[in-house]
Amino acid sequence: MQIGQIKRIAVIGAGIMGHGFATVFAQNGYKVFLNDTGEEILKKAMKSIQGIIDTFIESGFVKKSERGKILDRIAPTTNLEEAAKRADFVLEAITERMELKKDLFRKLDQWTPPHAILASNTSGLSITEMGAVTKRPEKTIIVHGINPPHIIPIVEIVRGERTADETAEIAYCLMKKVGKVPIRVLKEAPGFLYNRLHFALWREALHCIENGIASPKDIDLFMTAGYGFRGAQIGPMKVSDLGGLDTFSIVATNLFPHLSDAKESPDILREMTASGKLGAKSGSGFYDYPPAVLKKTIKERDRRLLIQLKLFRSLEKRRS
Repeated sequence: MQIGQIKRIAVIGAGIMGHGFATVFAQNGYKVFLNDTGEEILKKAMKSIQGIIDTFIESGFVKKSERGKILDRIAPTTNLEEAAKRADFVLEAITERMELKKDLFRKLDQWTPPHAILASNTSGLSITEMGAVTKRPEKTIIVHGINPPHIIPIVEIVRGERTADETAEIAYCLMKKVGKVPIRVLKEAPGFLYNRLHFALWREALHCIENGIASPKDIDLFMTAGYGFRGAQIGPMKVSDLGGLDTFSIVATNLFPHLSDAKESPDILREMTASGKLGAKSGSGFYDYPPAVLKKTIKERDRRLLIQLKLFRSLEKRRS
């Protein structure tokens, strides 16, 4: 199997991650079969994809003349077998439940061509366990993108215990080919890399809210105008090098005993979810999201991220 042999891609699951990845592949010339269980889900996904492309056009990432061509490359279908049997590469983005994913992998193993790679967008489940139900565990791998996957550059490539070197290399090269920044996670571990770091920070943010140290609004401002602002160009390991590891060691010794070491969801999170405050999906979380506000929030998020993406790509070109 060579990267050039990948012509058709099946994306299973048309939710946020699925239709986002379908857009990425279609933008880069691939024929995409977007599969889900219902026609209404697929209609909603295609409408969202149209919105994504329109935002890309407004931001100068896509020419208006390309809109129809991109959409024509995406074939929505409720027929899983039809999507699978023509795919050279499959990316599943269904619900994060292991039994559902294992059942899907069994079917994909049966219906996809023998050369096809089976990838999962799981954010923390074991690809070793998923691959074990197939006759091709060496062709299974995790390709984990970050929401919104059509904008955020990073993608985690995570091998299972039996994933072949060739499979890992093809997945890595495919992500580079579609404009992503793949990172190799050296071994399968809960949460991989992104969510381990993300949730460590989120745990401390929740701890600060519970203990009256800062408000949700100021914590978000800290990220966008402080830690995240610097982190967009220089990572925490280089920051510590430049600041002095001796200084960081002293601060760590003094500070670590006071940081949260919670082993379960904090009270504030359990109370919010129990009362139906689930975030944007319910209209209320740490912020309120009336329908008009939610639409505006997502559009503004994408607009800002695309401005950042332009700068990121420009700086990466200079570095190379």
